[in-house]
Amino acid sequence: MGSLISLEEDAKVINIKCLFSQNYNFYSLQSLQDKDKDYEQKSGNYTYIFNFCQNTKTKSDSTFLRKDSEGNIVKLAGNINGEGDDKNQWLELGDGDKKEGISVALTRGEQCKDGVQYAANIIVHCDNERDEINDFTIKQGDYDCVYTLEFTSRYGCPLGSTYLLMKLMEDYNYAFMVVMILVGIYLCFFGRKYLSYTIVGVCGIVGCYVLTALLISIFPNFITTELYLFICLLVCFILGLVIGYFTKDSEQFFVVLAGAALGYSLVTFLYQIIQTYVSWDPQILYYVCIGVCVVTGGVIGYCFSEPILILGLSVFGGYLVMRGVSLVAGNYLDETMTIDLIKNQEWDQLEELRTPWIYAYLGSWLALAFAGTIVQCRYHRQEKVQKQDALLNNKHHAKNVKHK
Repeated sequence: MGSLISLEEDAKVINIKCLFSQNYNFYSLQSLQDKDKDYEQKSGNYTYIFNFCQNTKTKSDSTFLRKDSEGNIVKLAGNINGEGDDKNQWLELGDGDKKEGISVALTRGEQCKDGVQYAANIIVHCDNERDEINDFTIKQGDYDCVYTLEFTSRYGCPLGSTYLLMKLMEDYNYAFMVVMILVGIYLCFFGRKYLSYTIVGVCGIVGCYVLTALLISIFPNFITTELYLFICLLVCFILGLVIGYFTKDSEQFFVVLAGAALGYSLVTFLYQIIQTYVSWDPQILYYVCIGVCVVTGGVIGYCFSEPILILGLSVFGGYLVMRGVSLVAGNYLDETMTIDLIKNQEWDQLEELRTPWIYAYLGSWLALAFAGTIVQCRYHRQEKVQKQDALLNNKHHAKNVKHK
């Protein structure tokens, strides 16, 4: 599993096996996955056995099987991962007279007849009101070699997701890389020196991401094109700047937020390391890491405002530089993907994606944060010395005036 995202013309399949995007609509069948047993559906003289987003328990190299009354099994679709060009092919429905939804052409099965392999498709029609799945329809097509599994569910409807932002950054990775590196260098080495500008800028950046993600979550069908997403990001960025402008003098509040953000920024990497040594439930462990890191960061920020302000800006700046580089270098385990893998209990994939790259990114991030902290501490000391010298000069000047 090389990269996290594989390109298919204008579509992207993000490697949670069942997350698909096209034209800024996102679909997922991940929640249909049954890790304990397979789905079974009787139709005619056969029983069909299948699962979603994983191979079946009945036959570990197949996602779709047909069993006759004597127990003989035929493989209608192959391995979920496929090989070479033989991979699951996703298609968004809804064009022309077709009902809205998605279609998945599964990898080819064993030989059928006349040198033709079995083929199987999944068609999911969209109905936001239907949650339970209990009425699969199985149809047999040409030459008795093509099978279609069809049903109606909310899983055939597009969903809102912060993957929209991830997809946009991947589409324009070089542009985002340049912006993130420049902003990251500024925050890492000069953020404390020009604090008022920093507060406004950081609020703009955070507002841009957080408000857009919030809009996408509340209104999942709001963003339908790339242009709409750019407009949304721009509007949210401006709102963030406005908020930053009116809070630029609330340094203590900003420091607490910086401490909390500092804690949150460490969660993903910290979790990757702790999970190796702690045998808790991975999902519980992840949310414990979030809670402990955010609260601890906020409290430390409140108690040690100046050091945490410098450290927080250096860490955030270092993160932006590292994340910008990762957009081009690849092999980065995105925070959104980590959360989804945990939600869907994909522990094997999470383990597989925990490569040496994770530690390389962590090392470069920490090195940048350390260098930024040293530089900004020196700036701060020089600033304090200059203020003290100015104060002494003013006192000396006042004495001279009084003496005269």
